[in-house]
Amino acid sequence: GAKGGIELAGLLYDSTSTAFDAWEWTANLGAPAALIAGAVLVTLSETRESMQPKKSDKRWIRLAKQWFRFLIMSSFALEVVSIFVSTVTGSVLLSHGEQVAKKMVGYVAPLELLHHHHEFEYLTIQIGFLQGLFNWLVAVALEQIIPKEKETKSAQRMNKCMAACIVTLCIWIQAFYNHHLGFYSDYAHVLKRYAILFMKRYVLCWPIRPLALLYIPSTFASLVLAWRAFNTKPEEDDD
Repeated sequence: GAKGGIELAGLLYDSTSTAFDAWEWTANLGAPAALIAGAVLVTLSETRESMQPKKSDKRWIRLAKQWFRFLIMSSFALEVVSIFVSTVTGSVLLSHGEQVAKKMVGYVAPLELLHHHHEFEYLTIQIGFLQGLFNWLVAVALEQIIPKEKETKSAQRMNKCMAACIVTLCIWIQAFYNHHLGFYSDYAHVLKRYAILFMKRYVLCWPIRPLALLYIPSTFASLVLAWRAFNTKPEEDDD
């Protein structure tokens, strides 16, 4: 709710103890997100030179290297978003009081509280963590299948095997997540719902958010730069 022009100022929960338990969930998910972000930085630092596209690279190798850089950096960004939103949401959960009995919503579990009052934040934390994990794993798989100089045939075959194992792991993680997912049918439903909430809150909202005058043009600029990056001709690179 809103009161006095301050967003969420009038929000009350059925139970502050349930809100505290929801805060613990946000804190617990922030920790593994931080570990993945650290692992992503290590992967980036170890492959920064070898993953640079070169003029002599075959087309599929250039494309794989470009996707590697995109996936690895987006993975780091997604994990940071998950950490940030979980931290801020945790503060919000601990800053509101309880409802009177006749106005109670009726949820009994911490995640039900989080989903009812803070669905956008709940989805941001989950998507940031899971998609960041997927992007990192797929980037590692790409790095494995890209041929290296003076690499033996047995090493190449082993790398392809490891890449296939990583892809299989991603598929299993997705299946496990879908099976244990609450409130939504599958991950695709999660992404669809998140896109709707994002558009309503940050794009198709009125009065318009002042920062929208910055992040909407910035988004389009990023898309243009991404298009230019993926369409850079080999002749423009120096080996």
